[in-house]
Formats: sequence, C-alpha cells, structure tokens
Amino acid sequence: MTRSDALPKAMGAVPYAGDLELPGMLWAAYVTSPHAHARIRLLDPSPARKVPGVVDVLTAEDLPALLPDGFVEDPPLLAAEEVRFVGQPVAVVAAETLPAARQGARAVRVEYEPLPSFTDIESEFPRWPDREEMKGNPHVTGHVLARRGDFEAVAARGDLVHEETYRTGMVAQVALEPHACLAEVRGSDWHVITTTQTPFGIREDLADKLHLPAEHLRVEGTWVGGGFGGKNEAILEPHALLLAKKTGRPVRIGLSFREEFLWARSTQPAVFRMTSVVIDGRLVARRTRLLLDTGNSLPGRDFALGYSLGFTLGPYRLEAWEVEGYALRTHRPPFGPHRAPLAPQCAFAAEGHIDSLARRMGVDPVEFRRRHVWREGDLTPFGQKVPPFAAEAALREAQERIRSWRPQLPPHHGLGVAVGYWSTGTTAGGEADLFLGPGGLTVRQGEREIGNGTVVSGLVSVASQATGLPAEHITVDYHDTSRAPYDSGVWGSRTLSTLGFAVDKAARAILEELARRFHPPLPPRTEVRLAWEGGEVRVEGGGRSQPLLELLTPEERKDGGILRRGKHYGKGGSLDESVVVEGALYPYSDLTASVHLAHVAVDPETGAVQVIRYAAWQDAGKVFDVDGYRGQVEGGVVMGLGTALTEEGLLGPDGRLRNPGLLDYRIPTLAEVPPLEIVALEGFPGSGVGGAKGVGEPPIIPVPAAVANAVADATGHRVRELPLTPERVARALGLLGSPEGAASDPGRSRTP
Repeated sequence: MTRSDALPKAMGAVPYAGDLELPGMLWAAYVTSPHAHARIRLLDPSPARKVPGVVDVLTAEDLPALLPDGFVEDPPLLAAEEVRFVGQPVAVVAAETLPAARQGARAVRVEYEPLPSFTDIESEFPRWPDREEMKGNPHVTGHVLARRGDFEAVAARGDLVHEETYRTGMVAQVALEPHACLAEVRGSDWHVITTTQTPFGIREDLADKLHLPAEHLRVEGTWVGGGFGGKNEAILEPHALLLAKKTGRPVRIGLSFREEFLWARSTQPAVFRMTSVVIDGRLVARRTRLLLDTGNSLPGRDFALGYSLGFTLGPYRLEAWEVEGYALRTHRPPFGPHRAPLAPQCAFAAEGHIDSLARRMGVDPVEFRRRHVWREGDLTPFGQKVPPFAAEAALREAQERIRSWRPQLPPHHGLGVAVGYWSTGTTAGGEADLFLGPGGLTVRQGEREIGNGTVVSGLVSVASQATGLPAEHITVDYHDTSRAPYDSGVWGSRTLSTLGFAVDKAARAILEELARRFHPPLPPRTEVRLAWEGGEVRVEGGGRSQPLLELLTPEERKDGGILRRGKHYGKGGSLDESVVVEGALYPYSDLTASVHLAHVAVDPETGAVQVIRYAAWQDAGKVFDVDGYRGQVEGGVVMGLGTALTEEGLLGPDGRLRNPGLLDYRIPTLAEVPPLEIVALEGFPGSGVGGAKGVGEPPIIPVPAAVANAVADATGHRVRELPLTPERVARALGLLGSPEGAASDPGRSRTP
C-alpha cells in the first residue's frame, strides 16, 4: 500500500505546526532559568517592552487576571518565586517577529539567589533507604511496595542468591520536529493548533491547567514530525493561549532543539537493585528495588513508578517476589514518557540480571529463559491470566539462529538475547465515523498521523479488509476536538488495535444496513462486500451487485452518502490487590512479547562496540500493514541502539545539561545500523481488531539488554550502566581502572 502522505512529505508540501501563520500573528520566545534551583529575587519585564517590535510580556503576575476566578495552578505555569530546573520558563515575550521576541527575552531582567540543588539520586541515596527514614522526605513523590510470598524465607533456603545493581541515564525522544503551536482566543473559543499525539488529551490537560470548561477549548492537531511519547502533554499550549488572550492576537511558539533538550519531557536516570534466588536449578524468587528520578514532576503527574515495577520482574514464573520503588523529585526537567516508558530500562536490568544469573550457574541463558518464561494460561505476578503470548516460540527460533551464528564468530565477537514485553493500551477508548458515498469511503476521526503510518495507512487497511473496497478508494479525514469523534490518542501502541476496532465496527454497521436494503431481500446472514466498478462503489452480496447510489435513502443522497459511527472501549485490566502493600500498581493488558538477538564486536583496546547484525522476533497477533509493521520494528530497534550505545543527557555539577543538541547528544547514524532480520510471529492473537497487537513500542524494549548481553558474551565482563560507551566498556575490561560505583561492578552471588 502506498501511503497517502508519502508524496507530499517527500515534496515538503505538508504543513507542520512550525509552518503555520495567521493574519496579525505574534511570535513568542521564552525567558528560562539558568539555574537548577534558585529563588527569584527580581523579575522586571520592563526592559523587554522597550525593544522595538515587542508587544507584551507574560509573567506569573499576569495569570490571575487572565484565568477564570483568578485560578492559578500550583505550581504556576510560569515560575513565580522559585525555579527548580535549568530551562524552567519564567516569562514569555510576544513580538512582531521572532528575532524581536528573542531580543526581548534577553532583555528581561531576572535576578536569582542560587539554592542547593539535588540532581543525582544515587549520591543522595547510596544505599537502599529505610522506609521510616523516607517518610516525610520532601524528595519522595511516590512509593510503591508489593509482594507475594515471603521472599526472605525463600532466599534463606536458596541454593544461590544473585545480587546486582543496574543504572540507566537520561534519554530524550529526539523527534525530528520540536514542539510548536499556534493559538488564538476569540471570546469563549480558545483555539490552539499544535503538534500532538493526543488532541483530546491536550484539551483535557488545558482544561485542568487553565481551569476552563473543555467545551471552550478547541484543539486542532497538525501533521506531527515524530512524538515517541514526548507530545502527550500541554507544554507550550497554555502559554500561547494566555498570550493570545492578553494581546488579543494569534501567537505562535516553537522550541529550538536546544530548548527541546533542556525542558521538554525526558526519561530521567534510574537505579535498579536486583536479587534473584535459585533452588534446584530453578528461578524461584526475585526482589527488585527501583530509585526513579522523576525530575521536577509532582505527585500524580505521572504513573511511571507503579506502571514500570512489574517489568522489572520480567515475563517469568516466580513462586515469591517483592517490588519496591521510590519516585524522587529532583532539580531536573520533569519526567516524561519515551517510547515504551521506562520499559527498555527495566528490561536492561531484568534481562541483564537473568543472563548474568544463567552464566553464573553455567547454563545456556536462552534455555534458562525458556524454562521459566510465561506461556498462555500462566498467571503474571499481579494475578492476571497470560493471553496468547509468543515469547517461548520466539526464544526457540532465536536458539536456532544462535546455533547457526555461533560457529562463525571471530574473537571479541559475542551474541546476546533479551526478552521484552509490553502492555498495549487497548483499554483506552476510541471512536470513528465512516462515510460511504458513490465516490469512495472516508474515515473521519480525531487523530493526526505522527509518522508511523497507523492513521494514514493502518486505518485504511482495516477499512479495506472490513469492507472489501480497494485501499486507493479510502481516505482518512481529520477534524478538531469540537467536531471529531473522541479518541484517546496515538500512544501506548493502541491506535490500530483500538481505533481500528472502531473503524471495523462502523464498517460492519454500514454493510449490515446496506444488506437490509437489497431488493429483493438477500437470504439471512448473507455477507455483503463493497467493490469498485465503473468509477463508482457497488455493493455485492448473494451473487448480486447494485450501485451504492441505488441503496441510499433520499436524505443520504442529499448528504452524499451513508454515515455510521463505530465505538470501541476495551475492558480495563485487573490485578490482585492483595499483593499491594503501599502505593498503586497498574494492571497490564494485551501482553505482547519481543525476543531480540544481537551480534556485536568489541574493540579490546578501546571498548568501542559495533553491532554487526540483529534479529527481532515480534509477537504480532495479526499484521494488517506489512511495510508499516516492518518500519515500526526497524525504528524501534534503531532507537533502542541509541539508548544502548550512545544516547545520554549529561548534567554538570551545576545541574546544566552539557549536551543539549544533536552535535553532542549522539543518536545512531545510518552507517551504524546493522542488517536487520525481522520476524512477525502471527498466530498469538491479541485483543485488537482481527487479533492485532500493538507494535509501536514493543520493538525498542529488549534492545539495550540484548546488546549488553552480547557485550558480556564477547568480553566475559558485564557492563551494568547505560549507555555502553567505549569508556564504560573499557573500564569493565580493566583498561581504565574501576573506580567505586562504576558500571563494571561485578555484582554478588552467595550461597546461604
């Protein structure tokens, strides 16, 4: 299938948010904090107002007059008394041109009193904290503790107890298009055009932050130049709307790549303390402890802690387990979702740990996984029944591939396997309208294409398979939140699975109605399909064919076709609440497995790692768009290679990001992408339309672990910190020494 957006994007004809203009539009630029933590002693916008072209300046003092009933969110949308991370917005300047806005932003006078900053969670908590000590700690914004069985009792009788610590760093989404939006306020109509993965989610977020009724807010999504989880929250939109309200003119705001790195939402560092127990050669118990840096996030702003802890246990059967985690508020930018939020980091720890454990026992790591991995009908640690799950089948195929690759390996080469799993967001609901006329079928819905093809080609594929109409006669139409059917957003690998279900239901409703209109009547339960013949849509069933136009009512002919709405709201998952001691865990749904195999070469003199080839087995359910599916897996693997080998936001002692740009924050180049073998394992149906499972996020999850396990296989040394830079690998090899706390810490194994 040729994507409808392919040619206009290739020609540069697609308008993104940063391309939009309205008559009388103002440009905006931010004044941001240069300190990780400081008190604002003086904020004087008057010098900016003297800059030629500057129209107005928005500060926290303006907010009560602009918001209903003087409502001001806590903390306010702009820093008022204190800044808590480098890049935090303090003021926004609106001007006739972007250069004038930037000059005005530089002219705003701000005086700060620096305060002590907290940016390194492990220096603050070098050992696992005592629960009593943590009560009342101002840095703690979340605590989760859950268990089944008595881990300590099992560990006391274990044949082997294996303990390790894994560390992961700050990772940015690095979408090709930075955040941008254009806002206009006319009376009670607060209208924003923005690059977003979730127009209705942005509307809800704006209603909360601005204390406005949702019906007064109109969010219109543009084409999106990549999101990867980073465009799910209203970040620029509140400021743009408030400036538009204050000035009475449209306002456009766009971030530079530097600003994107400094204060857009990113995954922050984490520390995983892993302990596993073996009895009679079986993995019987695991305890994981997680310190999660959530940056300047407040309680309730994210659920990363409670959602991610389950992934640290891995997809393995356990008799006893315990998970505990603390979310810590630091003076870093707020934590935000990044393609499969925190799951690659959890898999890096969980899969590195099980690989290390198997090697410690002298058994094949893949065979060890196969003995313990979930199969359909098993119960997860949280008490959920495992649905059709392809992990064991994928491990079996990976084992065969290793047998063919292993004899060819030169010195300093190694192979690594890792298993990942994901919970697709199929419980988040969606709706779609289908409009069928003589000239073709139109899917009307509320999501914009974010680049992965699920909207422009995936939904078309579903509609085509449901109706029989060739894809070239099906189009996708988008509407803003005031006119579009509701949908939860393009996130959580849910779009095709859930919104596709809505499309499928609407298509079937149209076919069923048309079947009833045949004259003479069709036999009961006769299947009706659409066809394109003679330049128009025809309806076929029971060996007969009629032009669609003949089956439309007079009112439908006047409107141009027949309209039906499909709705799909999946059933929410559940978990065994008896395992929760404190905090909240989140149930998983529609489990999807990924098994990856990496072949790496390690330079024994420098520690540099090169991925030579890579194979990925994905639990597909059913594939609707083969090219789109492959593209998602390729993209996930490449993004995972960046997390594994090169990508890390580096903060200095002053809390400033030292590499806020694509020159120093290094993502993989095409030259570093190895040959990829991709296998879609169908036959393990998911809860999506036609048995489909999500594919947007699962492919990234096992990548860092697979690469790290391959490095351990090649060198005999395990690196337990991401990314696996040459320096860290060289330190593990003993080339640079091994200072205390280094990633090459060998871990501990003990026999009780």
